[in-house]
Amino acid sequence: MSISVRRQHPIQPAYSLTADVQNFLQCGLQYRYARDSHLPWSDSPQLWFGRFVCDCLQAAEQQVRHGLQPQPPWDIARITQLCGAVAARLQAEQIVCRSRTRQQVGQQCVTAAINELGPLLFPLIDEAQIPVSGSRWFPTVAGKTAVQDPQSSHFVLTGTVPALLRVAAADGTATACSLLQVLQAHGIVPAEPQTVLVDFKSAHRPDLHRRTRQAATAGVDADQWRALVLAWLLSQQTALPAAVVVVYLHELSPSAAALRRLRQAQYRRTADVLLPSADSRDAALLQAFSAGQEPPQLSRDFRLQRAFRVIPVAPATLLTALQTTDHAAQRIHACRNHEARSGRILKAWERNNHSPAACNACRARTWCPDFPGR
Repeated sequence: MSISVRRQHPIQPAYSLTADVQNFLQCGLQYRYARDSHLPWSDSPQLWFGRFVCDCLQAAEQQVRHGLQPQPPWDIARITQLCGAVAARLQAEQIVCRSRTRQQVGQQCVTAAINELGPLLFPLIDEAQIPVSGSRWFPTVAGKTAVQDPQSSHFVLTGTVPALLRVAAADGTATACSLLQVLQAHGIVPAEPQTVLVDFKSAHRPDLHRRTRQAATAGVDADQWRALVLAWLLSQQTALPAAVVVVYLHELSPSAAALRRLRQAQYRRTADVLLPSADSRDAALLQAFSAGQEPPQLSRDFRLQRAFRVIPVAPATLLTALQTTDHAAQRIHACRNHEARSGRILKAWERNNHSPAACNACRARTWCPDFPGR
């Protein structure tokens, strides 16, 4: 008697939203060396700053949730102890900051985030650090074979939702909370409680008019794209959130360079840059600020207003974000197949030399043929 053998199902490729798709959209060649060759990127100051600020804020929220620490604001000694513990954990992962100035800026950003953002955000957080995943089909391209391997017809997309909020207009703190006021301005907070996804970014609020001139390969607003894809991944496990709030933590403690850019936008009255009202004290401080001076202390309300960016989850924008993700995954798969056939990395992988920040953080730029500063 012959016994049939069960057919082995092929393993579908899995991509992380941040580590794979987002990094590939920044630069395909940089992604190839970082992910597949495992080159050490631990001395990147951008990587350390982002991990340090976000990990400190998440650690503070966890301590408050479990009753280990009181609600913020905290004193400097308590924040310094938290920053030291997070820095030691990052050092164990070979993520080290060698600039004392960068460390001081990071601790200032953490202090502002905990003491000013924590009292508003921590009481509203329902869940944090939620792993999410979903399955997507590879797109088909007219006249071409989208995927060279016919067994891989779809891929798995994974990600992590930083935090989920449960908000409602009936909340008594709605009149005092800047976040809820921003949500109400966008019509997000109805009478019944709604779920709002929060995504933290350890950066300044982007100027969209600058991004259109220095657009990445994706050709989309990266923060909006990531927020909408996270919302879709969350909808695979629970209900679709009403909106996504992107929190730019560096806006709570803006740098002098960011204030100079904001002053230039105020002078030009750029339409897509969030500016203070013309007769406000913040507008006067920005107008009087010049290079070489100590950065002015803008009002807390205006800094929180720039830190919160509400992205409504609409069907049209959600579909566009998912299409961008599908095509990016297809391009990653095609580049890997091209490398496997040709045996040449530089010929197989896409490159993007239009982003100076991505090139400055790349250790492969010394042998990249498209690096503008070679």
